[in-house]
Amino acid sequence: MQLEASQEIRAPAPVVFALISTPERLPQWNRSVSQAHRLGSGPVALGSRATMVGLVLGRPLASETEVVGFEPPRWFETRALSGPPLLTTFRLEVVPYGTRLRVAVSGEVPGGRVGGFVAERILRTQLGESLRQLAALCEHEARQAATGEPQEGSDPACWLHLQPDVAEGPSGTDAAAETGADKADKADKADKKLERD
Repeated sequence: MQLEASQEIRAPAPVVFALISTPERLPQWNRSVSQAHRLGSGPVALGSRATMVGLVLGRPLASETEVVGFEPPRWFETRALSGPPLLTTFRLEVVPYGTRLRVAVSGEVPGGRVGGFVAERILRTQLGESLRQLAALCEHEARQAATGEPQEGSDPACWLHLQPDVAEGPSGTDAAAETGADKADKADKADKKLERD
């Protein structure tokens, strides 16, 4: 099985990275995971492990994963040590107005040939839904944390839409950009009026 998807998120890369790399937060956005717990203490790092429980074809399935790639805020990768042998890779790229997240999942799913085909279709749908939920959660947290200054490693332009007086649009829309253009037009008109007066 090989799944790939991407999502534009109107939030700085460090916010997105923190959410995808924290096991306890997985059930908040990952539709395949109902429970997740970190094994051991301390921050997540290369070699960290977590246990997860999810549903595959309606049956609960437990797994243990290990972090095998860790380069904040650009790259995060986990490999299953038990359960379905999946390798999941997250790559984050700073883009204007936020972060582009690319996800690749490869490996085998249970159920034999027919069951695997069905499970792959379900997982493909859940991946898209999960990324949209992740985007909504990241954008909400970024708005709450907005201080008017970009976080280190992020594009300052991605903070334009986080100002409290900017109307929110759905993820991936140009509502924030239009609002910024409207503000620029108003500022130009005000400047011209001052010049006339």
